[in-house]
Amino acid sequence: MTAEHTAPTSPPQGPHQQPRWAWWVVGIVVPVAGILVTVLLSNPGSSGDDKSDKGAGVAGSVRSEPTTSSSSASSGRQPASGAPAGRVRFGPAVVDADTTNSGSYIELDTSQPIVSGTDIKGGDIIFGASIGDPNLFVPGSASNLARMPASGAAPTAEECAESVDRNDTYTANVKRGDRFCLRTDEGRVAYLRVVTAPSSGTGKLDVTVWETPDA
Repeated sequence: MTAEHTAPTSPPQGPHQQPRWAWWVVGIVVPVAGILVTVLLSNPGSSGDDKSDKGAGVAGSVRSEPTTSSSSASSGRQPASGAPAGRVRFGPAVVDADTTNSGSYIELDTSQPIVSGTDIKGGDIIFGASIGDPNLFVPGSASNLARMPASGAAPTAEECAESVDRNDTYTANVKRGDRFCLRTDEGRVAYLRVVTAPSSGTGKLDVTVWETPDA
């Protein structure tokens, strides 16, 4: 009996082997991925925090801006002291004065006019009838008085000051309705309207006094 020749069987092949370079890639990528995950987990919401910080910075700068009034004060547009030109210091109000003989001295640089029958330091105008007719007279004959037109609107502080500069005198006879501008001893400007002007007794002047920049 003849034995059949049988080809030897090859041993079973083992599992498919990966290329060596693939293991190098895995060895590098996995650690790097782990590092990235760790960084992201340790800084949650980092982009949101950046936005919040920027927003807070803008709000802070807005709150620190000075107000309009503070800016004006720091820029010097408003005077640090004294009153602005054209602001009324007194009046309009009627001031009574005895016109008998030498009349009355009237001080207009005080907060309320002072009327005295005798000379007072700083007196700005004398309202009297020492020469027969009622008159206004500036002490010391200072040319601080100016007659205004008898009709028309009451002058402003600027108009009064300009009138005194152009038409200055120191005395004038007066009657009811006459109007005058006066520069006071301290540089203020006053408007005087004659209400009554008797040769004796109580005369009345309607008075307005304005501040000046240096007053």
